Amino acid sequence: MEIEVRALGEDDVEGADRILRTAFGAFLNIDMNDDTDVIGTRFRASHTVALAAVVDGTLAGSALVTLWGSVGYLGPVSVTPSLWNSGVGSRLVQAATEVLDAGDATHQGLFTFPESPRHHWLYHKFGFWPRFLTVIMSRPVAGEAPELGWRMSAAPADRREALLDACAAVTDPIMPGLDVRGEIMAVLDQGLGEVVLVGEPDAPRGFAVCHTGPGTEAGSGRVYVKFAAVRPGPHVADVFAALLAACHGFAAGVGARKLVLGVSTARHEVYRHLLATGFRVDTAGVTMHRPNVPGYAREDVYLLDDWR
Repeated sequence: MEIEVRALGEDDVEGADRILRTAFGAFLNIDMNDDTDVIGTRFRASHTVALAAVVDGTLAGSALVTLWGSVGYLGPVSVTPSLWNSGVGSRLVQAATEVLDAGDATHQGLFTFPESPRHHWLYHKFGFWPRFLTVIMSRPVAGEAPELGWRMSAAPADRREALLDACAAVTDPIMPGLDVRGEIMAVLDQGLGEVVLVGEPDAPRGFAVCHTGPGTEAGSGRVYVKFAAVRPGPHVADVFAALLAACHGFAAGVGARKLVLGVSTARHEVYRHLLATGFRVDTAGVTMHRPNVPGYAREDVYLLDDWR
């Protein structure tokens, strides 16, 4: 069997999406045929590297690598079920770690199934070690909600670069070099949702990158907070509460029925706040880190994300 790993091409996207849905559906025993789009939206994003595995000339799987400055994560990794345990997954993970090592990502990670020793062993081989649970949570969006905060899409075009720098000024104190400008630009350029901000227009205290609707990572009837952060400082818990309320207001404004987000349980105060405000856990994964250090998964950090 000849295994080749190369860059994913435009002509591969549909097939890679089909393999991802088939593979995860088979492992989880669920129907994955919804109207979300992970492969396509990340393939078109400048901060993501998409890899394809080809076996004997036929597309057999894919892996995505997301680069957030000094932080990078791999996944999802998916392989045609008939080729599980054939070495295809290992080749994809090897290539993905080479992409991470070639960039500026000094803290690397992934999200996988906590109950699967097979997945843990695969990633152990490349230096990833399990650290913390990340929970995917949601709560209903009922009725109307006030429009809080402000939206980056409404800012003049000549202000965009300054706002991107301002968002980097929120994340850099959390972990030096953590930078999600690519995530922000993907939402704005592809029309995937909105970037919600709170604080002063020239110096936001916090922001949230939100996907909404079909053809995004959210899907119909949902707003998914892909990433949100509050700059450390006085009253950080109050600023986080305001940012969460602004996300809820955005979700109500677009007619979403559910607000979805992810959080590491290592960020204990954030997790407690979410439970206290009506969020409930839908599913959980374990993050694996390379090297085996906490990174920004700390109790004092007010940040929402998941490395799926």
